[in-house]
Amino acid sequence: MFVSSYGHLVVDGFGVSLSKKRGRILVRSSEGKWEFAIKNVREVIVSGKASITSDLLKTLAANGVGLLITSYTGLPLARLMPARAGGTARNRVEQYRALEDGRGCWIIKYLLLGKLRNQASNLRYYSKARKDMEEKTMLYDKASMIKEFADKLEKKDPGEGLKACREELMAVEAQAASIYWDGMRIVYSDYGFRERLKRPQIRKGAELDPVNLLLNIGYNLLAGTIWKYVIHFSLDPFAGYLHVERPGRLSLVYDLIEPFRPIMDRFVASYLRSNKSMIKSDKKKMDLIVDFKRRYYDDFLSIKFRYRGRKHRLETIMFMYVEDIVSYLNGRKTYIPTPYIPW
Repeated sequence: MFVSSYGHLVVDGFGVSLSKKRGRILVRSSEGKWEFAIKNVREVIVSGKASITSDLLKTLAANGVGLLITSYTGLPLARLMPARAGGTARNRVEQYRALEDGRGCWIIKYLLLGKLRNQASNLRYYSKARKDMEEKTMLYDKASMIKEFADKLEKKDPGEGLKACREELMAVEAQAASIYWDGMRIVYSDYGFRERLKRPQIRKGAELDPVNLLLNIGYNLLAGTIWKYVIHFSLDPFAGYLHVERPGRLSLVYDLIEPFRPIMDRFVASYLRSNKSMIKSDKKKMDLIVDFKRRYYDDFLSIKFRYRGRKHRLETIMFMYVEDIVSYLNGRKTYIPTPYIPW
């Protein structure tokens, strides 16, 4: 259990109970008890096994404190949705209309354009840092190839049929992804990375695949954060544009994390460089997961980028980004800006 610098209370232990004690959150476990002033907590994230009283749930909702339930690896499972979420029914109506009237195709275009630009930026960044000339040239060439995909995508009219444009634009994304991960294989080579896997082995006794493990956890954590703002603006998290609708799938949430994935890729590379000792021992696997989640809430969400002409914390940019999606749906914006990682 830990509290981030910006008020994220992360509960990842077992046999933990959370209750309300006047204006505080009381946390009890076999290791002791702790109290946190509710006014200082922005969000409670429960990834272990814990019980929580209904009285505390009501208090969190009344005070606008988020509650996210995840798996141990950060996969978002449930969220507390207050009656006063912050958005309006119109946002959701326009979200549904965009599935049919062509705006959904433009949203896909903007999402993937942001992702491709950030992928190219990553490869240029690592090209600049490499000492081996062959690797330097290879990374730069791959960055240029992805930039060409992005330039063509920027000029493209995606059309109006959601199914057709989704297939066409995702084919472009798949080609760029093949080039990108071939380049990132060089970046992650010191950690045994061979290929991008969505389900790396994490069972006891299996060889540790730190890169894929941390990438998956990072993407899970991104989804949990974006989900919070999707709810805030009263959007339907299950009605996405890029990801096909499936029962129980947070399609819109996974749509909206796409431009942020390369930012996480760079963060994982930086984290691994700073924590080489933790990835050498299988016994430290769980410690690695806990520590990475801590770094996500303390460090990753605090990274500053320029967005809307000013520098903001990444978590603030996520909020503003979903806000821009809503503005586009409601006709207040004619395009959707996406965060860009300078290289």
